[in-house]
Amino acid sequence: MQRQIEKVWIDDQYVNACTKDGLTARYLISSWPRLAKADKSQLADFYLSYTGIHWPQLDEDLSFEGMFNAAGLCSRTPEENSVCFML
Repeated sequence: MQRQIEKVWIDDQYVNACTKDGLTARYLISSWPRLAKADKSQLADFYLSYTGIHWPQLDEDLSFEGMFNAAGLCSRTPEENSVCFML
């Protein structure tokens, strides 16, 4: 089953993503060196792509599949361009 991302937000410690049916994954900002060194305005300057989040000022990307896999809500797919299927 595929799920769609409805909302992404940044708080003081986490990058958060929530699906339309309510599953939420959090990823520690401190886990990513570029994000950890960024100020609040740089962290707030992101956009969503089909597969994840991109911070243009930081040249950093975080995939939704990686976030949900780290949260134990998704298994990795074998192909780079494939979509996350939830367990």
